[in-house]
Amino acid sequence: MSGRLFDPVLSTLSQSLNLRMQQHGLSTSNIANSETPQYRARRLDFEAAFERVMEASSEGIEINDSEMAASVDEIDAPAWSEDGNSVNPDEEMTVLVTNNMLFNATVEVMNRRLAMLEYAATDGGK
Repeated sequence: MSGRLFDPVLSTLSQSLNLRMQQHGLSTSNIANSETPQYRARRLDFEAAFERVMEASSEGIEINDSEMAASVDEIDAPAWSEDGNSVNPDEEMTVLVTNNMLFNATVEVMNRRLAMLEYAATDGGK
């Protein structure tokens, strides 16, 4: 979305959704590989990536998806893991559900913001 046409809030929300989709992909991959020996669970550093998005937004800089790329941390397997797999399915499901709830909340905020723009564009619904 162009920051010139839309306010920076929509751009920030859009980038937040992109980060949430990346985390969703990592979580589902982790769950799918929960039985794979030596697989190391991966998790997105959402807070650090979103902080970069917010800093760029406050400076009036629009960053693209490649510049926004978040670091992905690999989780080491605990010492008691027999096969070296670091995926904790319960933890991954918690991350997945939390991420989904935050994704849906962001979509709702974005929908309301777009509804306000539509209302303004139609001269208050007249």
